[in-house]
Amino acid sequence: MLAAGLVFAMLASGSPLDPREPGEHSVVYRAETVISAPQERIYGLITDFPGYARWNPWVVKAAGGTAPGDEVRVDVLLGSVKMAAKHTVLNGVPGRRFCWKDAGWNAWFVYGQRCRTLTPQPDGTVLVTNELLVDGVLSGGADLFIGKAMKDGMQAENAALKRAAEL
Repeated sequence: MLAAGLVFAMLASGSPLDPREPGEHSVVYRAETVISAPQERIYGLITDFPGYARWNPWVVKAAGGTAPGDEVRVDVLLGSVKMAAKHTVLNGVPGRRFCWKDAGWNAWFVYGQRCRTLTPQPDGTVLVTNELLVDGVLSGGADLFIGKAMKDGMQAENAALKRAAEL
């Protein structure tokens, strides 16, 4: 009976590949931009990892798959420091929402997840929301030490995505 209850609780909590909602210790960074380009083009740029080197000033290198559970390895610029990071692709909505979570050594201490959501607007433009969730008891420390670099990186990425998509 106890085993059945545990299995039910695990199933009710969703998949480990479902994006996490903010909690008590969460820090959430958000950058938004409106892009005048087809939604498919924008989503294509976000999921074309080899293409990041051409347009993305924050995630300057990326390689991996785009299906839930796939691994993505990136080089990210935090201020003037380049760091290698490993991510796992989360469940999303193809063409509309693409998410990943940290899967490297830092994931033992702080949970990090980034989702980019594309929302069509009545005027034919697309609102792009780039959201980074940092969670766990050490999230405040992460915010203190690299929060500004993450916010700046997200803003730079959104501006560059807009330029690349509107070409």
